Amino acid sequence: MLQFLTVFLDIVLWRRGPQDLPASPLLLGVAALAYVVVSALQLSLLDEPAAAWFVFVVLDPLLLAGGVWLLLRLFNRRERFLQTATAVLGTGAVLGVVLFLPTQWLLSSLDLGPESPVAGFVALSLVVVFALVTGRILKLATDSNLFTGVALSLTYFLLINLLLELAAGKGS
Repeated sequence: MLQFLTVFLDIVLWRRGPQDLPASPLLLGVAALAYVVVSALQLSLLDEPAAAWFVFVVLDPLLLAGGVWLLLRLFNRRERFLQTATAVLGTGAVLGVVLFLPTQWLLSSLDLGPESPVAGFVALSLVVVFALVTGRILKLATDSNLFTGVALSLTYFLLINLLLELAAGKGS
């Protein structure tokens, strides 16, 4: 299992890509479970309402996997689904543990609210990291370019935030 963690970390660091993972339904399941566990830890640190839990623990992994499948179908690369979805979910879990959880802990330790400029800058930085890592995975999987991959990952980010707003009753 340590071997796969190393591959996920290497994908985050742009040294490898989804093609370096096996096309394994079991590994996809493990990556999805890790992604959900890390999401739950993040939500518990933030003391989020039930709507956020539903969006990030249920909808987010399903939409990520479904979005990857649809994207690969559109680019006629369906055979890359297992590796790409595993890479997206696995790197999401690694980013959560290595970057997002420590950052959330630090911001809460400093008692910085979500409206502070520092918290806003940190949140924007985390979105950029997510977009670059996921965008590169999508670029490699679709044989497109980084701009396309980043645009697709930012579109996903906006979609999940819209769903969060709707689930919390803030939309309309």
